[in-house]
Amino acid sequence: MTMIHRIAPLLFCLMSGLAHAGDASQCTYTELGSLPLRYVGEGLVPAVDGTINGIPAAMLVDTGSSETSLTMNGATRRDLTLRLTGTWIEGIGGAALLYRTRAKEFSIGPMHANSRTELTVIGSMSHTPAFDAILGAPVLLQTDLEFDLRAKRMTFFKSHDCEKTQLLLWKEPTIMLPFERSDDPSPNPHFTIVVNGKEMDAIIDSGAHRSVITLDAAKRAGIDVNGPGAVRLGDVGGVGKDRAPHWVAPVKTVRFGDEAIGNVEIGVIDPQGARDFDVLLGQDFLRAHRVLFAMSQRNLYIAYLGGDVFTRGTGLEPWMRAEADAGSGDAQYALANIYENGWGVKADPKQAEAWLDKAAASGQPNAVLEVGRRDMLDGHLDKAIPQLRRALDQLPAHRYGPLWLYVARVRNGESALAQTELVAALKRQKEDDWPRPIADFYLGRIDAARLLKDAGKDAEFAHDRTCTAQAFMMEWHEARGETLDAGALRTALHANCASDL
Repeated sequence: MTMIHRIAPLLFCLMSGLAHAGDASQCTYTELGSLPLRYVGEGLVPAVDGTINGIPAAMLVDTGSSETSLTMNGATRRDLTLRLTGTWIEGIGGAALLYRTRAKEFSIGPMHANSRTELTVIGSMSHTPAFDAILGAPVLLQTDLEFDLRAKRMTFFKSHDCEKTQLLLWKEPTIMLPFERSDDPSPNPHFTIVVNGKEMDAIIDSGAHRSVITLDAAKRAGIDVNGPGAVRLGDVGGVGKDRAPHWVAPVKTVRFGDEAIGNVEIGVIDPQGARDFDVLLGQDFLRAHRVLFAMSQRNLYIAYLGGDVFTRGTGLEPWMRAEADAGSGDAQYALANIYENGWGVKADPKQAEAWLDKAAASGQPNAVLEVGRRDMLDGHLDKAIPQLRRALDQLPAHRYGPLWLYVARVRNGESALAQTELVAALKRQKEDDWPRPIADFYLGRIDAARLLKDAGKDAEFAHDRTCTAQAFMMEWHEARGETLDAGALRTALHANCASDL
């Protein structure tokens, strides 16, 4: 049986601020503090800056998460001692083991947690995220929260005697939606929207790149992912090792309160884990709206700011280019991937490389890692090794980075150091999962036959993992000067894995 582990919310001391008067004379609405948001990682997710044990940390602002947790990368960077809990957390990518650790210090801007804070650590995600922690609803929604992604700011409020007062903080026309009853222990409010005339259970998920409806709910609303206008997109991931099938499909109407949106496209996902919602309203929705989570009233206030409410989320949007032009390394890295893969634009390798170089020059760790990998393959080991080492200091839980550094070291005649570094990397990475067998092969713990057997264990991933294993074996033989073995593997790769190369 899958076990879902939930922790008590962190308790923060908040700075006091300005008072705002509501409609009723007895109502006092006090601003407790405001925090700037910034976009981080390839997905350009909203995050705030904080510290963990005195080390700066990027923290994902995720109202859709019922936990406040560290990522494995965040915990590994700080050499935190982890204890296996034996419990699991579920996300769209399935289930992930939870570890527990204790931080001496945990702060977000002016907010400071109690000392010796107990935190969970997510054992596996479908990728190595650029953030160190996930701030879930139990932390974010301890008080009323105004979330303004367009202005890149969130503000906390304290309410006094405002239960019957309309909290109209903005000049824009505002919709008020009551919270619905829910069995979900997370404080993130559920509310009702209407899709194609069918009522749906919705939540606002600031951690979701774009708004989506589950496959089951889409079927209830008459949305056919195999019908005209529907497009199968790449799978999406998050918490858990797996990835969820993802489509975009036309929708006739989406209505919440008095706001109605017609003839739009919306994402459809088939979550691999728990699904206690029908619709997630994500960052595309939040860039078009200002939202007040009035926890004191159990009401949501939503004001439309203009622009597209739902976006396909696969191409280059104006705000992304603006962030990149302003010098954001994360946005520059996102553009590199958009042009490399042709996501919503014509694939352009020259543009992709130019943006990747800009991102690496900005110090974006994923970009530095990829540039180091490129320089290694081009034979520029003097440049590659320092870049790979620097990137892995920021991304110690990256699955493939330590293998790239190992090959670079061997090519450079540093086999002993390569082995020492890879052994240390494996000790710091708690998940005994793919691509761990490749590391074991590099260290001489298993032979080639065992590696290929391990790669083929899981039928769903057998082809991709076998191709990956052969590619890493080829590089290993090349680094050791074993040209015949490397040539045989190159032939096998071209014969069986041409579409993956």
